[in-house]
Amino acid sequence: MSLSSNSPTGARWPRILSEHLVPVAEPLAVALEPAGEAPPRSVVAAAARALLDSTPAAPVAWPPWLAPHQIPAADRLTAIIARHGGALLADEVGLGKSYIALAVALARNEPFALVVPAILLPQWRSLLGRFGVHDAPIITHEFLSNRPVPPVPPVGFVVIDEAHRFRNPETNRYRALARMVVGRQVLLVTATPIHNRIADLLHLLRLFLRDHALAALGVPSLRAAAQRDDDTSLANAAVARLIVARSRARVQSGYNGGPVTLSFPRSSGESMRVGTTSDAILIDLVGAVARLRAGGSAAPLLRLMLLRRLGSSMPAFRAALLRYDAYLDLATRATAEGRTLTAREFQRCFPRAAESDVQLILFPLLLEQPAGRPPQQPFAQDREIVARLRATVSRLVVSDPKAEALEQMLDARPGKTIVFTDAQPTVRYLMHRLRHRRVAAVFGKTGRFAAGDASRRQILQAFAPRAQGVGAPPAALATDVLIATDLVSEGLNLQDAERVVHYDLPWSPARLAQREGRIDRLGSSHGAISTITVLPPQPLADALAIEERLAAKISAQRVAGSNGRLDWCDQLAGLVSAEAAPRGSGAAVQGGHASVALIVRIARLVDAIVVEDGVARTNPSAATQVLADAATAAPVALDPSVLQQAIALAAPLIRARLAAVQDARWRAGDRDRFARRLIPWVLSAARRAARRGDGDQLRTLDTLVSRLSLGMTAGEELLLDEVLSHREPLSVSDLLAWHMRLPPAEGEEAAEGVELVAALATTLA
Repeated sequence: MSLSSNSPTGARWPRILSEHLVPVAEPLAVALEPAGEAPPRSVVAAAARALLDSTPAAPVAWPPWLAPHQIPAADRLTAIIARHGGALLADEVGLGKSYIALAVALARNEPFALVVPAILLPQWRSLLGRFGVHDAPIITHEFLSNRPVPPVPPVGFVVIDEAHRFRNPETNRYRALARMVVGRQVLLVTATPIHNRIADLLHLLRLFLRDHALAALGVPSLRAAAQRDDDTSLANAAVARLIVARSRARVQSGYNGGPVTLSFPRSSGESMRVGTTSDAILIDLVGAVARLRAGGSAAPLLRLMLLRRLGSSMPAFRAALLRYDAYLDLATRATAEGRTLTAREFQRCFPRAAESDVQLILFPLLLEQPAGRPPQQPFAQDREIVARLRATVSRLVVSDPKAEALEQMLDARPGKTIVFTDAQPTVRYLMHRLRHRRVAAVFGKTGRFAAGDASRRQILQAFAPRAQGVGAPPAALATDVLIATDLVSEGLNLQDAERVVHYDLPWSPARLAQREGRIDRLGSSHGAISTITVLPPQPLADALAIEERLAAKISAQRVAGSNGRLDWCDQLAGLVSAEAAPRGSGAAVQGGHASVALIVRIARLVDAIVVEDGVARTNPSAATQVLADAATAAPVALDPSVLQQAIALAAPLIRARLAAVQDARWRAGDRDRFARRLIPWVLSAARRAARRGDGDQLRTLDTLVSRLSLGMTAGEELLLDEVLSHREPLSVSDLLAWHMRLPPAEGEEAAEGVELVAALATTLA
């Protein structure tokens, strides 16, 4: 039986043929549909302005002592701080970061404080005094390390110099600083924000950023991202909007002219491979160290320390053996008493001054609490090995090829030289060996001339009077060779010297850049400078594998810092001068490779998605290059189908970002943060307040829930941890008291939409 089209039943069941079916439009494709076509240069300006993500502010009359390359940095830092509450200045060493930071602080016309290493205190006081600033409180890193609850200066802005020293959230100094800067805007300053892992950088950002702040850029949780090392693209997505990090090459090519000449010395480098004794003896000593087994999970680090000291000098190796022997004594006693080492015992074995770079790694490993009685360790066997090693070293009457190579170099090529080592015994040994030269050394806060002891400041002024701003020293104190540990590798101006010798390789390659930055700086009087790296001989290098470690860490550091990978933000500044096209405009130009750059606002942040070869990926650096090329390329007609296809390919990525923003507020899976589990409890209190008709408390509890769900800075979390650690039962009033002490939590959840800012297609010429 067939149904007639004019029957009542047939009217209710219309015939649908397959050829009538059409695909359902991608919702995001509809939302991201371009508003129209505009001139490419105007579209480029709109895209660049949005990617810089700064609200136009009144022009700042920057002081005349800023160099041409420093003014754009100050402008951008000011905008970042206004947008995010903090920023990171990571220009390459020698580009004048201190001047930029001071200019940014002074332009705010409000009190500010400084957090600096103690060794840089005189330098900062001199800089402040030069510009008439006498009332800015200065807090040293060392003060924060020793006092977990520092005094809070009555300021709204804090400049933190050599900020990489705060990369570890488990240290006293990090915790103290994180608490201190709650509710304050900050400027972090360091040329080397990453020393070992991407996490170093993310922990720095958490000093002023909420945990979820970069969810729209693919980082749902900064804290969680810091716990992973497998996806370095997370840091790429996170840091560029928050960092000014120009390379030397970028500054020289992008800022020619102006009242200050950007003159840097030419730099060259060479290396030599030489050891502290013969290869045959080294092989025996390395083999004995490899048989040491005490220390549990820290055993490899303990062996590595000994091998590094063996590569530095025999005096350093002897001192390390003594410390290891002391560790065996104390660890044996602790094991017999059914406990692990105490913090005081640890410091006796491994003084901070002697092993500063591994303190933070060894400390938790050697002090970790066992479940029950600690297992018996091979202390007796290690004692025998150490005794034989000490006896062998004491009997050695051989030359030191490494020190001899240094002396030959100094004889052949006279000139002011800084010799860096990471072992204090090596400093003393070289000081004695070179005592007949014009040599000086720095030991921590003190130093020594060949004629006797002196302060660190006297040593530095005698070695580099011009850079230190003092007159020439007396002839008896004139110094050509400075021997130092990495204590003087940060921030100091020592460009009277023309050569740096890496007598020992440091734990982190970031130290290499810091060392070389003492002489490779603006204002050097030398046309050329040089770097000499002393590599360990092959038997020791095979055991250390130190060069492989350095290479692995360098690959991590390329994500951020001063190597040019973040220069795209700086390049964008030159593209905003044209009149911007209306929001959502598109354009097309001719080019050598077909691609589409989509500039999209996701929630409150703007990202760049590049679509090429059928793949969409977040790549603001590549998008910047597309924009820069398009600014001068020949325009062509925009093909709507090309743009629609690109939007369709980018839609899954954008959808995932929107989901991450939504999920960041109510992450049920983030159960390791107790703050999340407080939300239902606070909501119950809010319901009770509603039943009582207590509108004031209801509004306050609502903002408290927003704070708990939106994520917190590191300092806010630490202050909450203090509240939760009280022995008394937690009450709502306790939480409200904590909440009211903090700055207001912005309602970032209000912006969860997506919007096309600009689209630029490049077609094959």
